[in-house]
Amino acid sequence: MSDGVPELDYRIDLSVAGSLTAVKTDGVLWYLVLCSPPDVRIMCVTYQSNGMETGDRIIVMGGYRRRDADHILLDPCLATRPEP
Repeated sequence: MSDGVPELDYRIDLSVAGSLTAVKTDGVLWYLVLCSPPDVRIMCVTYQSNGMETGDRIIVMGGYRRRDADHILLDPCLATRPEP
């Protein structure tokens, strides 16, 4: 156990398609956010933005972790554009 949260011996992967509502970086990682309140917000943590911008339609896939009732974190995460 770490910080009172039991460690899991399995991983849940989730994929979501939607429009980006935010794209941010801390200089090392990129944070791609889908959905806006009142919906659950989904944050994809990745190493590159691949030129993606707010409003772009993308697909994110990654390791699921529920942060709280309003936020889902996908880390590690891959983000791609849907094929035309």
